[in-house]
Amino acid sequence: MTQTAVQNEQLRRYVETHHIDMIPAGARHGKPWQQAAFWAGANVNVFNVFLGGVVVGVLGLTFWWGVIAIVAGTLAGALFIALHATQGPRLGVPQTIQSRGQFGFYGSAFLFPCVLLLNVGFIAAQLVIQAQSAQGVGGSLTIPEWVLILVVPATVIGIFGYRWIHRVMQVTIVITALSIIVMFIQALRFGSLPAKETTLHAPSLGLFVAGAALLVIDMLSWAPFVSDYTRYLPVDTNGKRLFWAIYSGNVIATILACSVGAYLAALLPSVAEEGPVPAIGRISGKWALIVMVLSLINSDTLNGYTGAFQVLALGNMWRRFKSVSVMLRVVPFVAIMAVGAAIACIGYNNFVNNLSNFLQVLLAVFIPWSAVNLADYFLVRRGNYDVTAFFIPDGVYGRVAWRGLLAYAVGLAAEWPFISQVDYTGPLVKYLDGADISWIVGFFVSAIVFLVLVMTTRSETGRHDRQMAAAGGRW
Repeated sequence: MTQTAVQNEQLRRYVETHHIDMIPAGARHGKPWQQAAFWAGANVNVFNVFLGGVVVGVLGLTFWWGVIAIVAGTLAGALFIALHATQGPRLGVPQTIQSRGQFGFYGSAFLFPCVLLLNVGFIAAQLVIQAQSAQGVGGSLTIPEWVLILVVPATVIGIFGYRWIHRVMQVTIVITALSIIVMFIQALRFGSLPAKETTLHAPSLGLFVAGAALLVIDMLSWAPFVSDYTRYLPVDTNGKRLFWAIYSGNVIATILACSVGAYLAALLPSVAEEGPVPAIGRISGKWALIVMVLSLINSDTLNGYTGAFQVLALGNMWRRFKSVSVMLRVVPFVAIMAVGAAIACIGYNNFVNNLSNFLQVLLAVFIPWSAVNLADYFLVRRGNYDVTAFFIPDGVYGRVAWRGLLAYAVGLAAEWPFISQVDYTGPLVKYLDGADISWIVGFFVSAIVFLVLVMTTRSETGRHDRQMAAAGGRW
């Protein structure tokens, strides 16, 4: 073996070399239970503490109704994550690449910039929240200066890739989860909630649905790239065990972190204006702020890591990536982290305040996509895809798959009358007490339209299904 070959082999041991290509059987590893720890670590952080504070302090739900909305939204939203995640071991490619099976090689292109915007937005928002926490520990540095410092460790982890992302998450979950439990206990001992916060008098339907929807999109925001972190699992991974591992990890961690934020907002009304960071410092001390800073580093990495795949997927439409290259993955990753940090530095005064509006817009965009993707995977093709065709413009899935795109467009249009946001209110919202049920309508309409189109044009899609069946359902 030449010296260059030896160096390349050593590099592969420490730095991930795969990007949007299918993960070969020899590189597969991991167990379903590890995914529970991974996704718990992705959600036990100061971002979800912040989000819980928004449900009570900004939207205006009382503490107990805020917790009920948090639980309801998390339980519903985590279903999307867990279902999408089971596609990873089966297909071995990133989540958005799988969408070429429903929308076509070029037809799926609309999804890549949408997910990239999601990733960059979350990187910026999380860096601002981290910087605010860090400033509470040592106030001599400005928010932009802390942002530039905090983006460095997140970038280093992402350069090493998949294995190191998982390793770091498994370590931080223990520290962060125990710390948030201690913070919750300290908050309970700090003082009792005002009587108005403990009332069980039901809020308006619109207010409750708004709180639950915020958690649905918090969960759904992982859906466009959840398979990116399960695609290295062995192809024969038990789907049910994987589903419950990911579902439980997301649900338990999110409810815990958001409940802490909801309690802080109910206990200290200033949280509504200042955010939860000053409250954490006041009740738990600087040690808690340090943990909160560290709690989001790996989440920053996740968004940059997946964002790089969106750039590569867009590039793949013009040039097939025939080689496995570290730099092909690393360069766009570093660029995305830099863009996220730049946005955080420029817009830190207003970005986090507009976070709930940002999430609501994303909810409308991704729900119809999720419906079409899940309906095709579980009900139409039952997981049987020709993965090599995902990378071929004229493959069996075509350049543009009109059924998926039409179902998506119809679902998106169906959401319009039921949207309730700061900048726009649909004409039917007033009949629902202000409740935004656009995400529910969009999901079912998109799924039903897609299934009807498939059934009524069975002769056109049957050729591919017969080919897969003849191959024994292999992908």
